[in-house]
Amino acid sequence: ISAVGGTGSIYTYYGPKEKKFASLTKSFIGADLKSIMPALGLGEEPIPLWWTSDFINSSPPGTDAKDEKWIVGEFNCSCVGISKCLPAYCKDDTPNACFTDIPKKDLAEVKKMGDLVGKKALSILFAESKKKFKGAEAGEYRSGEPVDVSSLTRTCKDDLGLMPQPIKPKFKTALVGIYVRSAPYGGSDKSSNGHRYDSIPFANGIITAGMSCQLIQYVHDEHAKFFEVCKGFDALIVRCNPGQIKQDGGDQGK
Repeated sequence: ISAVGGTGSIYTYYGPKEKKFASLTKSFIGADLKSIMPALGLGEEPIPLWWTSDFINSSPPGTDAKDEKWIVGEFNCSCVGISKCLPAYCKDDTPNACFTDIPKKDLAEVKKMGDLVGKKALSILFAESKKKFKGAEAGEYRSGEPVDVSSLTRTCKDDLGLMPQPIKPKFKTALVGIYVRSAPYGGSDKSSNGHRYDSIPFANGIITAGMSCQLIQYVHDEHAKFFEVCKGFDALIVRCNPGQIKQDGGDQGK
């Protein structure tokens, strides 16, 4: 692997299990690697797919390998090349160089590297996709869209655990709850944030299926407004414990 092509440099290759650099490999991969991106102010970004690092041994000659101190002289990720592909780049004497000029014996190694990059790219994208579908944290509210429910009173503290709403939902749904304002915890079936204890799993299941599912609360003082807003949904999932509307001062028969 070379960051610079056409220099005529001759490289000595060592495998990842080379005993001569076992201490460096262990400390860099095991301890230092996870700190690189944060140290560069890029803590939210994944490590580049294809990169190199130049190490300088700063220890006095004769230092035991396990006690050596190594300094990173340079990171390179913008133009790291695959040396075995060098026959494919144009020079004055090879103006028509192309992919098929790479010797067949080298293509197997080149393919191995390309396949590795593909696997790493897939793992990074999977990891990022999981972050996108991470449940809401404490204090985070995710039921404000796609249907505008801002005119309704929100009696819950947050949507802890609720997945993000899909950008283009197949259908728009809402899970309707009731919070008894005069009762401890908002009723006997509530979590500490005001939602029914099993609302999040139901809503997340709907979201996973490609539909949106906003958590809204019925407040009897806003009966007419509530049902006007509900016209924006394709379906409602009612999770109001029998009797709690009346307990909150409303009319269960409406």
